[in-house]
Amino acid sequence: MRFLRTGAIYAAANIASAAVPFLLLPLLTRVLSPLEYGLVVSFSLLVTLCMTVAGLNAHAALGVLWFKQPAEQMPAFSATALALAAASTLLVAALVGGVLALFPALGSGVSAGWGMAAAVTAGAGVLLQCRLVLWQSQHKALHNAVLQVLASLINVTFSLVAVLLLGLGDNGRNGAIALTAVLMAALSVGLFLRSGELRWAPDRAQLKTLVLFGLPLILHSLAGVLLGTADRWTVALKLGPQALGVYGAGAQLGMVMAILADAFVKAYGPWLYAKLASGKAADQHCAVGAIYTAMPAFVAIAAAVGLFLHLASGTLLGPQYQAATAVLPWFMLGGAFSGVYLCTSVLFFFSGRTGLLAATTLSAATCGAASTWLLVTALGSTGAAAGYALTQGLLALFTSAVAFRSFDLPWREPGKALSAWRRNAFAAGHSPSI
Repeated sequence: MRFLRTGAIYAAANIASAAVPFLLLPLLTRVLSPLEYGLVVSFSLLVTLCMTVAGLNAHAALGVLWFKQPAEQMPAFSATALALAAASTLLVAALVGGVLALFPALGSGVSAGWGMAAAVTAGAGVLLQCRLVLWQSQHKALHNAVLQVLASLINVTFSLVAVLLLGLGDNGRNGAIALTAVLMAALSVGLFLRSGELRWAPDRAQLKTLVLFGLPLILHSLAGVLLGTADRWTVALKLGPQALGVYGAGAQLGMVMAILADAFVKAYGPWLYAKLASGKAADQHCAVGAIYTAMPAFVAIAAAVGLFLHLASGTLLGPQYQAATAVLPWFMLGGAFSGVYLCTSVLFFFSGRTGLLAATTLSAATCGAASTWLLVTALGSTGAAAGYALTQGLLALFTSAVAFRSFDLPWREPGKALSAWRRNAFAAGHSPSI
């Protein structure tokens, strides 16, 4: 089926991208001390935080606009989106550098200079995502995958040279991340130009459309940061960079589930958009059936992946990091909940109700962050991992509940929805067009 082929391509690309930190983990946890690895984790956390504002979510807007705007308008929208992303990134870099210069403790060991580098890395990542998201919407999965894999190869090459040959330690790994991001952003812009998908035609209405789409997503993105990293920020602030290094190694293993969930939604999102846009009752039943099918599937996959990682942990982690295996079950559970959230969040993006999604995710993030702080106080690093799973569970619960109440879909007809999905997926001579 085309669904499975596309999903396999995205899964392979995501696995290749994740292979950089994952395959480097056995090396870094043997070459870097927990303190040094903790500084690598701190830099990555700051990149993630900066991405909530740097780029102003231009990539998310382009992915939806492809389905809603005439094709001839997209080159102008793309040019405006890239310019908006670049301008917002420069502002965020200046702000982060100033804040860390005045309040260095907020960086968890990251200096003002590296803080600015983190902001530029985040904005460069948005420029790359603009290219990837449009290819995703255009059903060009192979193009998407090749660019992701290229970024991974460059990243791992720079990291090995900087850490092993030059002996730069945590600065080498962080510098490799930043340099790779900038190079891939430049390549993405070049690919836009080569394909004729950029046309500079300043238009206030287009800029307003992008800003109105992206601004509400700042809260949503910030909530996403709290949801995905509140546990690591809490460990950094309460237990210190060295404890963060050990915990971060376990979290890196646990991210396997999040990677698989992201690969699924990249294939599933455009397909669901097409089903919802058709307006046909059968397609609406099929979409709901796909959501109901995916939910238990994520739980089963999490159990299998968790068992494998536990058995392989002796090879994947250095001797100083073996304590990290205690948090793996919680990350598997949290990853399964994250998959459930991704299934329903697509509905909010398609409808343009990003403000509602932001309010929902912020509520879950606030409850989860408070719970995580209390759990870390009581249980240390294990409490942080339990807080991560609880936060992801709240996110899945809140988002699903709001989606069921807010979108006029046949939620109360699970039997009919599952039958429609099975017919669409497995009928002879026909397969879902994702």
